[in-house]
Amino acid sequence: MNEDKQVIRDFWNYRSQTFDKSPGHYAASKEEEEAWKVLLRSKLGNAEKILDIGSGTGFLSLILADMGYGVVGIDLSEKMITRASAKAREKGLPIAFHQDDAENLGFENNSFDAIVNRAVLWTLPHPDIAVREWMRVLRPGGKLCFFLHEPRDDRKVSIQKQVLNLWILLSERRNPWRTLGNGRQAVNLPYNGGVKPGVIVDLLKSAGYSNVLAEPMHRIEALKRQRLPYPYRISHGHGQFCYTAEKPKED
Repeated sequence: MNEDKQVIRDFWNYRSQTFDKSPGHYAASKEEEEAWKVLLRSKLGNAEKILDIGSGTGFLSLILADMGYGVVGIDLSEKMITRASAKAREKGLPIAFHQDDAENLGFENNSFDAIVNRAVLWTLPHPDIAVREWMRVLRPGGKLCFFLHEPRDDRKVSIQKQVLNLWILLSERRNPWRTLGNGRQAVNLPYNGGVKPGVIVDLLKSAGYSNVLAEPMHRIEALKRQRLPYPYRISHGHGQFCYTAEKPKED
């Protein structure tokens, strides 16, 4: 593991302690959870074996396993894996979680029917390498489905962001100024802060994916916003998109 990956792993080990306290990292209502299930079912269909890359504390993995899918979850952070595994045991869900690198997966070619992830590409130093690696472990005709925010509205970054940081400091008991993009050990992350949909569409097409789509998540965003604390609502200036693509079938 190189130095950048060690910094990334250590940061998410640190964040694992308070990750589930942050609004937006969990479904805040039964209605929101059902909306996620409807969306995932519409994108994944009858896929049987699904890989959740950057599974964190298990948000997507737990939902998918509850829906009856077979799920494997991987994350660079061993402490995230520990928390996700504990949740799965508590719910009686048979999910295999283990530590792995999203840019260098420890699976054979053509291993999965589908790959999912949420807010992962922005955390990676080499998104172009990652999406090609994901294609490698997908079966021909396999589906890629992931979720990522567009860039923040710069007009909302200043005072609203500082209000939010103070809220996080007090309510979540963590340092909001400690991020992967700041400090002495900052890592160069091309998509840190969000990325425009056109950039991701071009990235996936250049990697060889077919049927590439980027769709705004209006329903889930509206449900999430209803439950956000006020400091989060006033600083929430970037929408979330659902990206889907397929690995071309072999001739």
